[in-house]
Amino acid sequence: MKRFWTVLAWALIAFPALCSLPSCARSNITAKRVAIFELAPQEWADALMRGFNDGLREHGFEVGGNVTVVTKSAAGDPLGATTLAQTLVRQDYAVVYALGTQASQDIFQAADNNLPLVFGAVTDPVQAGFFDGTLQKPRKNITGTQDIWPYAAQFNLIKQLTPNVRKIGIVYNSSEINSQVSVQLIKEQCAKHSIELLERTVTDESQIGLAVAGLLDARIDAFFIPADNTVQSSAQVVIAACMNKKVPVFTGIPGIVENGAVGTVGTNYYELGKVNGAQAAKILSGMAPRDIPVQTADKGDLYLNMASIRKLGLNVPEALVKKALKVYQ
Repeated sequence: MKRFWTVLAWALIAFPALCSLPSCARSNITAKRVAIFELAPQEWADALMRGFNDGLREHGFEVGGNVTVVTKSAAGDPLGATTLAQTLVRQDYAVVYALGTQASQDIFQAADNNLPLVFGAVTDPVQAGFFDGTLQKPRKNITGTQDIWPYAAQFNLIKQLTPNVRKIGIVYNSSEINSQVSVQLIKEQCAKHSIELLERTVTDESQIGLAVAGLLDARIDAFFIPADNTVQSSAQVVIAACMNKKVPVFTGIPGIVENGAVGTVGTNYYELGKVNGAQAAKILSGMAPRDIPVQTADKGDLYLNMASIRKLGLNVPEALVKKALKVYQ
C-alpha cells in the first residue's frame, strides 16, 4: 500500500511536466487544412506547388505541422474535374488553392461566396469571370496570381535563334479562356515581326498529333506551344514530331524547355507559387481573400536547351547563354 501511494505521488508530480513538453503542446494544436486542386500534373503546376509550400513556410506555416496540405488532381479529365471541384468545396478546408485557369474556374463555379479561394497562374482573372470588370471587384472571396507571359521577349528570342523564321504554327483548345488570350497576344507579336501564323484547334489531347502533323506538312519554320493546358499536357508529342522534322519548338513554360523545347523567356512559376503561399498565409491568419490584391508576374527568365539547339544546328550568341537563368545540356 505504501508503495502505491509513493507511485501515485510521483505520477502527480510528473504529469504537469510531461504535458508541458513540446510534443504534448503540438498534440493540442489543430492543423488548418488547405486543398490544392489541379486539372492534371504538369511542370508549371509542380513548380507552383513547391513555391506555395515554401511560401507558407516562410510565413510561419509548416506543412505537416500547423497546416495540412491535401493535393487533388483530375488527371486531365474535364468532367472529372467538375465533379472533384464540387466535392472539394463541400469539405472543411480553410483555403482552396487552384492551379491554372480551368481548375480555378471549376472551383470558383462550385464554391459559395464565403469559401476562401486562391488561384495560381491564371492568364486573365477578369475574363475568367472571377472579377467584375476590374481586379478590384472580386465576385467571390478570392485572390491569386496572374501569369500573362512576356510574349514580346519570347518573340525576340525566336528571332534571335531563328532569324529567318517566316511561318509559326500553333495548336490550341479554343474552349480554354487562357488559350484565347494567349493566341490573341501571339497574333499581335506575329504581326509585329511579319510572321505568318498557322493555327489548328483541338478539343482533346487525342487530336494533337494529327494537328501538329498538318502544320509540319505546311512547312512551318517553328512551333509555339501557347498557354494552353491541353497542348502543354502533350508537349512531348509535339516536341518529338517537330524535332523529327528539324523544326524548333518554343513555349512559355521552363519545364517544357527542360524536356526538349529550344528555349523561352518564361514565368518563374516557383516564385509565383511563393506569392500564392504568402497570400494563403494571410488568409490562414484571418484576412479575407477579397481584401488581398491579385499579383502579376512582371518579368521572365531566360531558359535554353542546348541539346535541342545543337541537334537543330542553331547559332546561339555566347552573350545570350550567359544571360540565361538555366541552361539545359
